[in-house]
Amino acid sequence: MSTIRVTIDDAKVKKKLGDLKDKSPRVAAKALNKTAKDARKKLADKAREAYTVKKKGFYGEMKIKSATAGNLDAIIRSSGSPISLSDFSVRARKGAAAAAQVVKGSGFKPLDKSGIKAWKGMNGLIWQRKGAPRLPVKVLRSNSVPVMIGSEKHVYGIIKPDIQSDLNRNIEAEIKKLTG
Repeated sequence: MSTIRVTIDDAKVKKKLGDLKDKSPRVAAKALNKTAKDARKKLADKAREAYTVKKKGFYGEMKIKSATAGNLDAIIRSSGSPISLSDFSVRARKGAAAAAQVVKGSGFKPLDKSGIKAWKGMNGLIWQRKGAPRLPVKVLRSNSVPVMIGSEKHVYGIIKPDIQSDLNRNIEAEIKKLTG
């Protein structure tokens, strides 16, 4: 499970509101919730840019725990198990080990472990034997949604500054709405 927390310093909001500082928790909560929704969309879009994942429902695996006036924390939680390699870019040729590309631009890597080649099955999944004998076999999997979203190098680390600037912009917009 991956958790991304969006927080705010209520003192700054109170200072900007001046005489209306008693309304600051509500203003801050609204700004946090709008920022969390925007951040979830940006995270999903950036993950799709960075990874070759074709999985549907990517966006839906991130849930938001909204901020309230009493709890000024908006939390984006993503959960899920490792995704089958068949949901990424895979190349399978007869007689050769299947190859997969998980991160865009990284090239296709052959799925060959100790001379045991992986193959694409009739069901579209990528399979590999666990040892030299014919059985048992396993389905190959790659990153889960929380791992992709939490990646400092490919996703979260790139989006983090945008989240903070969106939060500042949303605070200003909420203050403007309140003060007219």
